[in-house]
Amino acid sequence: MLCTDFDAGPIICELTGERNHYFLLPPQTVSPYAWPPGVRALTRGDGVLAYVGVPALTGMTWPLDWRSTPTAEVPFVRLELMREVVGRVAGVVK
Repeated sequence: MLCTDFDAGPIICELTGERNHYFLLPPQTVSPYAWPPGVRALTRGDGVLAYVGVPALTGMTWPLDWRSTPTAEVPFVRLELMREVVGRVAGVVK
C-alpha cells in the first residue's frame, strides 16, 4: 500500500478463518510464474477453475472486505509489484 501511495489496485481481505488476502491481477498473467510456498495462484487452466468472492464496493459484505479498491486508473494490482512484495515477505528477494 505504501509503495503505491494507497492506490494499490483491488485487494480483498477475508475477515474470518485464515484471513487470506486476494490480489486481483489481469487475466492470464499469474500462471507463468513460480510463486513461493504459501502463495497460491487461483486461476483457470488444466481443467481447474478457481473462485474468489468479490465484495460490493460499498455496504456490508462481511466476511470479505476491500483492503484497496479498484479504480479507473488502477483496475488491477501491478504484477511486478506483487511479485516483489511476495518475494520479500517469503524471503526470496532481499
